[in-house]
Amino acid sequence: MATGQWGDLPNQMSKQLAAIDPGLAWDTGPGRTSRSLLAVSSEGDSALRRIAEQWLRSAPAADEFWEYAAARQPVAGVLDNVIEIDGHRLRLGDVRFGLKVDSESECLDIDVHHPLFVEMTEEGPLRVSFLLLDWILGEDGVERWVRAIGTTDNGDTATATASDLTAAISTMTAQAQTDKWVLMEGTTHGSERVIVSARRPLRWIDYPIFDLHTEVRIQYDDRRDDGLPTVDSLDSLRGIEDDISAALGTRGILVAHETAAGARLLHYYSDSEDQNGRDAIETAARVAGGATRHDPDPGWKHVRRFA
Repeated sequence: MATGQWGDLPNQMSKQLAAIDPGLAWDTGPGRTSRSLLAVSSEGDSALRRIAEQWLRSAPAADEFWEYAAARQPVAGVLDNVIEIDGHRLRLGDVRFGLKVDSESECLDIDVHHPLFVEMTEEGPLRVSFLLLDWILGEDGVERWVRAIGTTDNGDTATATASDLTAAISTMTAQAQTDKWVLMEGTTHGSERVIVSARRPLRWIDYPIFDLHTEVRIQYDDRRDDGLPTVDSLDSLRGIEDDISAALGTRGILVAHETAAGARLLHYYSDSEDQNGRDAIETAARVAGGATRHDPDPGWKHVRRFA
C-alpha cells in the first residue's frame, strides 16, 4: 500500500470484520516499529474486547511493513490537525482540558474545552472530546486512566494542555503501586459491619481476557457481636483464600473480598474460555466448604462499587 491506493480494500475489510461482529471497527496508521499499523477496535465495548484480543493472537508476527494491535493507538502530531464536524472547522491545538486527579483510584476526570464548542450541536462537543482523547492517549489509555469525560464552555476552568494531560498520566504511572489493596468499611441492612478489601487499581482493561466473575462464599460460625470474624476465624479465612488463589495461579486474579454477618465473599476473575481456571476455583472452594457462583462480566461491573 505504499502507493496510497487502497481500491475496494476498505469495504472488504469492513465486511470481513462485520461478519465476525458488527460492533468491531478497524483503523490504520503509522506503526511504532513497522511502517504501518492495523488495529481492530472493540469501540470501548468490554464484551467485544476479548474478540479483538483473540484476533491479535492470531495475527502474523510484525514485520517491516505491518504491526497489529487490539485497540486504537495514540496518534503522533494529532494536535496539528484540523477536523470538520457539524460544519465547523476545529483546530485541535486549541483544545484545553480541566483535569481532576483522583490519586487513590489512579484516574482522571476530564472536562474538554474548545472555543467553538458553544457554536456546535449538543452532541458535537462530546463526540470531539472522545475522539481527541482516543487520539492523544490511545483507546486503552482512555479506558485505563480516564473515569469521566465532560465538556465545558468556560475556558477559565480548562487551561491544561495536552502536554499537561499526558504529564499527569505519566505521574500516575510512575507512582502506581502493584498489589496495592485498600480497606473500606460500611454496614449491612441489619446494621452489622461490612469490611471490604479491594485491589487498586481495579481495572478490567489491565486483564481484558478475564471476563468471568466468580464469587466464592465462605461461611464462618465463630464471629464477634458485630458479625465480623474472631481472630481464629480470620486466620482460617485467610488460609482458605490463599489456597484458592494458589490453585488458580496465573489463570485468574482475586480483586476483592467482603466480610460481614458470618460470610466472606471472594471476587475472582478468569478467562471464560479457560475451563481449567474455573474448575480450579470450584475444586479449591469445595474442599474448604465454600460455594461458587459464576457470571459473565467482561467490564467487571460486579465490583465497580469497590473501585
